[in-house]
Amino acid sequence: MKKNKKRILITGGMGFIGHNLAISLKKDNYPVKIIDSLQINNLISLKTSPEEYPNPKITKKFLMDRLKLIKQKKIIFDKIDARDYHKLCKSVDKFNPDVVIHLAAVSHADKSNKTPHTTFDHSLRTLENALDATKNKNVHFIYFSSSMVYGNFTDGTKEDGHTKPVNIYGEAKLAGERITKLFSRRHGLNYNIVRPSGVYGPGDMPDRVVSRFFAEAMQDKTITLHNGDNKVDLTYVQDAADGIIKASFSEVSNTSFNITTGNATSLRTLAETIIEMTGSKSDLKDIGMQELYPQRGTLDISRAKDLLDYRPQFTLEEGLTSYYNWLKNFNGI
Repeated sequence: MKKNKKRILITGGMGFIGHNLAISLKKDNYPVKIIDSLQINNLISLKTSPEEYPNPKITKKFLMDRLKLIKQKKIIFDKIDARDYHKLCKSVDKFNPDVVIHLAAVSHADKSNKTPHTTFDHSLRTLENALDATKNKNVHFIYFSSSMVYGNFTDGTKEDGHTKPVNIYGEAKLAGERITKLFSRRHGLNYNIVRPSGVYGPGDMPDRVVSRFFAEAMQDKTITLHNGDNKVDLTYVQDAADGIIKASFSEVSNTSFNITTGNATSLRTLAETIIEMTGSKSDLKDIGMQELYPQRGTLDISRAKDLLDYRPQFTLEEGLTSYYNWLKNFNGI
């Protein structure tokens, strides 16, 4: 028998967004369970490829920090590879969730382009397993997609805008959306799709744009820009988590939502802001547009505002300041 408080299962819950999401839900006393392979064993022996983990020692430190937080919050953690269908089904059955938030996937566009096999294995195989394991359980399924599904887009892009990805990461995310919709048609599964953009904040690995700019600025290294005029709708992780939670508990279903700040910033402005904030001596070097990376802008979040009552709380300055304060106290960057 399910309790009144909805039970939330998060696949890939030890990732950057996943563990922040789990902690947010636990604060509101929701029963939460994380499923994640947590590949610390490989990191301990450093048996990794540069494409998978460019900085394995730092990655290990981040993962151990996340694990410590999850244990402190007494969040249920099942160390399972979501590619293992039978183990996943057993874990799902045991927890009996009301909501499944599927985050298990390759989370970095560059890694997807360099290792496409890994992308399809970890992103689409895990999704099919999660959908199949929950298709007859009357759950609300949340698929975590990406703004990369739009490909090149301009300011004001809405959820019904064109979807023409320009890289493997975006194609895999779009394929995941289509698979989720097909499962819904076939099995009556209720779902929502979340499309974030440029999520950053405490706990992020130093391999995405905001975290990389901070890492370089804090060491007075040259910050390389791939077209400083290109913009990203940067979203603080707590705002992203809030949007996911609202999509999870909403009576609205079978809908896609842009979950971003709704105010894009150029890469040059971002770098200059971080340099000023950190008092860095870093120089900027613009080497032009990165191959297989889209031209982006501000996403329209009016649907999320209207249907989910989603209201991002953090301005860019507030989010960057909060993240910088966390980085200064985290010994490892």
